Amino acid sequence: MPVAENSFQAIDRAFLVLETIAHTGAMSLAELHKALNINKPALFRIVQALCNNGYLLRDEKTGSFSLSLKAFEIGVHAVRSLNYMSLVKSVLRELSTELGVIAQFSVEDHNELLCLESIDINNTGFSVYTRVGERSGLYSTSAGKALLSLLPNDEILQKFDKMTIRALTPNTITTPDALLQDIAKTRTRGYALDLEENEPGLFCIGVPLMGYNGTALGAISLSGRSMTPEDEQRLSTMLVSSSQRLSTMLGYTSH
Repeated sequence: MPVAENSFQAIDRAFLVLETIAHTGAMSLAELHKALNINKPALFRIVQALCNNGYLLRDEKTGSFSLSLKAFEIGVHAVRSLNYMSLVKSVLRELSTELGVIAQFSVEDHNELLCLESIDINNTGFSVYTRVGERSGLYSTSAGKALLSLLPNDEILQKFDKMTIRALTPNTITTPDALLQDIAKTRTRGYALDLEENEPGLFCIGVPLMGYNGTALGAISLSGRSMTPEDEQRLSTMLVSSSQRLSTMLGYTSH
């Protein structure tokens, strides 16, 4: 039995080494020893085994160890195997339940915003925009502007030129300069707002959902009948936190 226990302990420690290096970056044997408190002979054997099996790389100049592309490849396959929409639905349900608003997930499709999922715990159903399968403008919605905010301004202007711009409400953005000004505010505060720009009486807040390859999978947005400063603070705090958590689960790493 001791042999089996030692084997399991070695496996546990090997995973611990990989996780530590993944979170910290390249580390020397001494740094690993200090961080994990594993005796150096045992730690050396674990690191050597990981190198021999292609999961770690050793820098010959510095002696530090880092994750290999093989380790990265396994992570990519794991992320690809995730049914990310089930995770999205779970987060939308959590947001709708906790905040009492409609929570949506939308994607860009042919220069428009397409709603793929919508959770309305309170069954308010007060907005057409929030229904699954509905299309809206990128320029007039919080989710659309959240996605646009990830692009350089020249690309935003190119997209704007191809959009059919309509003044849906008195608050709708209809000029490229006004859109870029709004996008600048979005980038500064970390989320986009739609203050009755797409529908009268509809207030929304949106953020992008990022994937493992560093691009947006879509945007998560929240819709309600009002947006006081207190509402904005409460909704934005939970929305940004939830989106960042889900993006991390899907393999996204900010730089």
